Parts: sequence; C-alpha cells; structure tokens
Amino acid sequence: MRPFFESQLKACGVDYFDFYLMHAQSEEIFKYFKKCHAYEIALQLKEEGKIRHFGISFHDKAEALDQILTEYPQIEVVQIQFNYLDYEDPAVQSRKCYEVCRKHNKPVLIMEPVKGGNLVNLPEDAKKVLDDLHGGSPASYALRFAAGFEGVLMVLSGMSNMEQMEDNISFMKDFQPLNEKEMEAVHKVADIFHQKHAIACTACRYCTAGCPKQISIPDLFACMNAKKVFNDWNANYYYSNVHTVHNGKASDCIKCGKCEKACPQHLPIRDLLEDVAKEFETEQK
Repeated sequence: MRPFFESQLKACGVDYFDFYLMHAQSEEIFKYFKKCHAYEIALQLKEEGKIRHFGISFHDKAEALDQILTEYPQIEVVQIQFNYLDYEDPAVQSRKCYEVCRKHNKPVLIMEPVKGGNLVNLPEDAKKVLDDLHGGSPASYALRFAAGFEGVLMVLSGMSNMEQMEDNISFMKDFQPLNEKEMEAVHKVADIFHQKHAIACTACRYCTAGCPKQISIPDLFACMNAKKVFNDWNANYYYSNVHTVHNGKASDCIKCGKCEKACPQHLPIRDLLEDVAKEFETEQK
C-alpha cells in the first residue's frame, strides 16, 4: 500500500492529504482491506503526518458499517449516500447508515445528494410539487434536505456548469434547513418516484469495468428511466444509435454477475437488463 500511497501524493502534487478515505467500503471489500492491513498502514501514515484525517466512504448495509466503526474507532469521518429518495430505501439504507454514524459520533460526508441528477430532472408531476413552494430549484431542496441533519460536515454536489454552481452557492451561503412544509413536499416527491418504479441507478459506473460484453449498463438504465418515468420519446434513439453502437446490448448479458457484485446500490442488474431488452429490443424486431 505504501508505494501506491506515495504515487497518489505525487500525482496530486502534495506532501500530505487533509482527508484520506478507504474507498467504497462494504462487508466484502472490508475483508480485503483488513487482509492487507490497509487501515493499520493508513493510521501509521497519519502518525507520520502524511494524512491529517482518516475516514471511509461506504456502500452497504448499516450492520456492516457498525462493524467497521466498532473495529476501527480511529475512523474520523464517514462518507455515505444520502438523499430524500434513498432515506428509507431498504437497499441503500441512508437513514440507518446515518444513524450508525451518529451512534459512533462520526461526522458525515454526504455523496449523491441529488441521486445522480434524478432529483434535479424531475418528472412533471413531481416538479410541480416543488414549484408550488415558490422557494427554489429542485437541487436546492435536495441539498438542503441532506445538509439539514445534525452531524453533517459536508455535502458533495456534482455541478456541470456555472449556473448550477451559482444556484448551489446561493442557498448554501445563508443555509436554512427544510421547514415542515418543504419536508412534506420532498417526501411527496419521493412517493411519486416510488410509484413510478424507476431503476435506482446513480451512474457510478462501477458495474461496467468488469463486464465481459462491455454493456454500458448505467446508460441503458438511464434510457429505461427516461422512457418509463419521464416519457422521453428520444430514449429509443439513444438506446439504438448511441449507447449500443460500440457497446453491448442488454440482451448480450451472459448473467455472470460481476456487475451485481460491484453495484453500490445492490441492484438486480441481470434481471433489470432483461426488462430493458424487452422494452427496447422487442420493438426493433
């Protein structure tokens, strides 16, 4: 691990890291990190002044997080997926993971506050719920929801342009947590999403690295969501003429299961690809 760590310092052009996180910890990945003594080495690097604060990012059930924080109380900060759509989701367990962090008194870094853009590009009926509040953009409600919980140290928001950045700065500069009426609204939006049965993919792309058929899984799921949830008539074009031209189709899946082992959301990807194939490929025959 030490040569790898030194290469990271060199690549970043720094002598130390303020925050250094063990990436994408889960019950299975934690076993490998323990086997190579990654945590112990990181803690040694902290003693040497090359790491200022040591933490983890986490994608698994709350029970596994509790185990990690119990075995390594030296962990200073935890990064979890947290948003109002995943708050009670049984696969992601945002609320339960947050409660484990509070139990161990660990500051929380939040990733996926807008769930890969899904809480920004809302279906019309969901968008109307937030528009009727006359209080801000869809992104503002998602980020304020995440930032309003006790113990949250930082909310990580992906931004694609200056307009999005200025919007985020505007409501975070003089931050106010969601009030009761706004909280009711975001829960209503979550209910609308759940009723539409959207595929809860955040496009992290961990699933694509080991796919033997080079299927661009997140892009195909995005096409499915665009068609089913957002009624996007252009989804068929993107499926056939963009995302499967140089990559595999959903029907090419050989069900090896590598994607499901890599998925932080624990999605039944193989079954979902069957649904995608039926939706987009049956029509073409």
